[in-house]
Amino acid sequence: MEGLSVKKIRHLEEAAKKIGLNERLLIENASSNLAAIIDNLKLGKSVCVVAGRGNNGADTLACARKLAAKNYEVYAVVLKEKDFNAEVKFQKELLDKIKIPVYVIDPANVEEFKKYLKASDFILDGILGIGTKGELSTFLKKIIRDINKSGKKIISCDIPSGLSPDSGVILGEAVKADYTITFIAPKKGFLLNDGPKLCGKIYVADIGVSVEALKRVKGREV
Repeated sequence: MEGLSVKKIRHLEEAAKKIGLNERLLIENASSNLAAIIDNLKLGKSVCVVAGRGNNGADTLACARKLAAKNYEVYAVVLKEKDFNAEVKFQKELLDKIKIPVYVIDPANVEEFKKYLKASDFILDGILGIGTKGELSTFLKKIIRDINKSGKKIISCDIPSGLSPDSGVILGEAVKADYTITFIAPKKGFLLNDGPKLCGKIYVADIGVSVEALKRVKGREV
């Protein structure tokens, strides 16, 4: 298994956008493949989807909608320490419109989070993606500790939250996943330092176009 750096992953994402796959299309494609793999894992029929404020959170909220369409009971939790980005807002609004409850957890009501973990058969972690840098906040560390202590099977979307994608070190606290469903290619950090013990079984999902095709678009940059 070859791990790619964040820089190389970003080059491939740029190639996808260059051929006309914009951010929203990439999220829809990625989340469809994420949902299909999750369904095949047969971990139960109720899931706590834990979304952060960035595109990793948008991926998992889109996945929540698609799992609901497969008759999963979905507890969609969005962590609000800072404002959501545009894609998270869009995905949250879609869930609101189709009457799938979205529970907003912030530092003031963080203790409520445990009841959604307890109610679920398994957890989908979409808190942080490959843009993670530096030490995690106290709030996110507590959320991750609660996830790890839940006793439930954990799936991480793209990367276990709190793991450095390039170095494989823990940024204060990190999700210990049973499965990591990563997009485009494994990340370099999966193979280094703490990475191997945090990722669990790794699956690679595409974003609607093959890596080989994206490499042809970018040429020598990857």
